[in-house]
Amino acid sequence: MTKQEYTVFEDISVSPEEILACSYSKWYPHLKDHTVDSEVIRPLPKEFLEYLASDSIKLPAVNNYESNIELNSDNEYSDWEQDENDSEQEEEHDPESETKKNITVNDFKPLHDTIISKITKLGGAVTPKLNWSAPKDAKWMMPDNTIRCNHVNDVYLLLNSSDHIVDDLDFPFAATEEKPKQDVEYELVLRKWLDVNPALEFRVFVKDHKIIGISQRDLNHYIFLESLQDKLNKRISEFMYETVIPNLDTELGLDKYIVDVYIPRPFTKTYIVDVNPFTRKSDPLLFTWHELLTIDTMGDDEDNYEFRLINETNVGRFAKKEYSESQVPFDVVDASINTDAMVELAREWNTLQLQQDSRQTSE
Repeated sequence: MTKQEYTVFEDISVSPEEILACSYSKWYPHLKDHTVDSEVIRPLPKEFLEYLASDSIKLPAVNNYESNIELNSDNEYSDWEQDENDSEQEEEHDPESETKKNITVNDFKPLHDTIISKITKLGGAVTPKLNWSAPKDAKWMMPDNTIRCNHVNDVYLLLNSSDHIVDDLDFPFAATEEKPKQDVEYELVLRKWLDVNPALEFRVFVKDHKIIGISQRDLNHYIFLESLQDKLNKRISEFMYETVIPNLDTELGLDKYIVDVYIPRPFTKTYIVDVNPFTRKSDPLLFTWHELLTIDTMGDDEDNYEFRLINETNVGRFAKKEYSESQVPFDVVDASINTDAMVELAREWNTLQLQQDSRQTSE
């Protein structure tokens, strides 16, 4: 009888303190010379957090803002402006109105004004995030398919539409087994907009103060990266061992984490995009977590890792649309901008409803 072969599911031990140490405001002061200009607003009022966690969001009406829309839990859009009498009538008919408060911008007006001033200070265009996550999964909401925010309403819309932000708010310690000793002090980070080339973003995995893997971050095939791989690898390695690893060890006591970096041409400067906790909640990209966790880090060799790129042999494996689980069907998007398509979609939906009703009646 042969011995059964099996793979052990490798455990990742991470503490609440490590999670908190990866909050933007913790590492940014020590590495700010290697990031884009940022403004950290903290603490955030509880009314703002409730506003982000609500099932629907009402954006304040502004004359020069075109997206005055309400996003509700059914992914429906509508003009939200209505006179106060209508609102009062709705509240009278709402049995939960006495216990459920409808949070609006007026409930955190000082923060609202601060966000506006910070956007102006950072040049008029920013990207938002909370402690750990940016709302990249909601970029399909924006006309240019980015998380660039030119207006405070853009910030609200992206944050409220993102599953990543919900995860920050509701499950910050999901990867830990220990109970946190302190509550999360949430922060809103506004970073100066930088128009990046996604082909030059990379994810660096660090464990026991050593690089254990580097992966291309954007899962598309860029032929030109192959000739630059050695140069980029050298640049990233030097930056990590000379700047990032010593700082995060000395200042925050971290020995494992994930760093996203960006190296624009002419490859003379490396930017830190983010520092993420070393947990399975982060995408291993071109690696598997089993691979990363079984790498031997006990030796003295600092080059015992792979730098992986998408090439012609593995491009098909990763051919999927990023954050597609957070998006809506293409025909719905098309219908939203095409009147004829909207009418056709409504007809098809009505036909399906009639068919379903007919089946239920026959049963």
